[in-house]
Amino acid sequence: MSDPIDIKTKKIIHQVKTEKFDKFLVLENLHANIISHYDTWGSFQQAWTNSAYLAFKDFDKYIVMMFLIRNYWQSLSDKFRYLSIDEFYDLETIKIDKINLISISNELNIPKETIRRKVNELQNEGILTRAGKSIIFNKRGMNYQKPQATLELLSTFIQKKSNLLQDNNWFGDALKKEDIKKFIIKYFTIVWLRFFKLQIPFLIRHRNVFQDLETWMVWGNIALNHQYHLKQHLEKNLVHEEINSDAYYWNVSNFKIDRGINASSISDISNIPRATVIRKLKWLMRQDVIKKNKNLEYQLKSAGKINKQISKNTVINQSAVADFLTDIFDYIKNSNFKI
Repeated sequence: MSDPIDIKTKKIIHQVKTEKFDKFLVLENLHANIISHYDTWGSFQQAWTNSAYLAFKDFDKYIVMMFLIRNYWQSLSDKFRYLSIDEFYDLETIKIDKINLISISNELNIPKETIRRKVNELQNEGILTRAGKSIIFNKRGMNYQKPQATLELLSTFIQKKSNLLQDNNWFGDALKKEDIKKFIIKYFTIVWLRFFKLQIPFLIRHRNVFQDLETWMVWGNIALNHQYHLKQHLEKNLVHEEINSDAYYWNVSNFKIDRGINASSISDISNIPRATVIRKLKWLMRQDVIKKNKNLEYQLKSAGKINKQISKNTVINQSAVADFLTDIFDYIKNSNFKI
C-alpha cells in the first residue's frame, strides 16, 4: 500500500499529450543556427557556472549537492508529485534516503573519498546532517542553492530558443518570457529536475577532460572570447562558408583573433582567485590547448590532444540541450499543465 499523501501538497504530474515534439527537429534547428545557438548557450552557461562557483567556491561540493537534491526531486516525480518553488523552499527539511557513496562516486566519476569529504564539509557548514544512510537538508541548506538568478537566466534562454523555432509550423507561436517564468515557478521541481539532468552530465563531461571544473571555467572564458569574435566576423561577412555543427569547435579554436583575454579578466569574470587562474592557465598551456601572446593574453590552440574530446563533447552537448528544450517545450505546449 502506498504512503498517504497530504491533500494540501498533493500535486499529480500530468501526462504529455500524444502530439510530442520531435527532438531531432529541435536539434536540426540548433544546427542550422549554430552560431546564434552557441552565443546564447555559452552566455547562459557562463553566467550560471559563475553564479554557482561564487556560492560554493568549490564545484565538486556543488555537484554533490546537486546530485542529492536531484534524487529528492526524482523521488517526488516517481510518486507523481511536484512542488512549486515556494512550496519547495517553504519545507523545513528534506530527507534523502539510502545514500550510497559508491553509487554517487560511480555516477559522478568522482573518487569515493572526495564524495565523503564534500558531504562532511557540507555537514560542517550546517547545510545538511547525516542520519545513518540518510541525508537531511535543513532550510538553510536548501536556500543556499535557491536559483533566484538562474530562474531569470533560464527563462530568457528558453524564450530565445522559442523565438528560434517559431518559424516552424510544427512548433507554433513563440513563448513569452513571463509565461515561461510563471510555468517554472508553478512546476518548479519538475522543470528543475530536468534542468539538473542536463547540467550534471554536462559538468561531469568537462570535468573528465579538464580534471577539475575550475580549469574548464578558465578555458571556457578563452573559448567564449574566440566564439564572440567568430560571431562578429561572420555577421560582418554575410557571404561565408556554412559552418558544420559537428566541426563547430574546430572553427572556433582555429579562428585567428588579434587580442585574447588576460588572467585578471578571467578572474574577474569567473570569480576564481587570480593565483588559481594562473595555475590553471599553466596546465592548459602544457596541454597545448591555449597559447599566450606578447600582450600576456590567452588564446585557443587546436593542436592539443584533449581538443578531440572537447570537440566530441561539443557535439554531445548540442544533443543534450536539444533533449532538454524538447522536454520543456512539451511540458509547456503539449501537456495538461496550465500556468
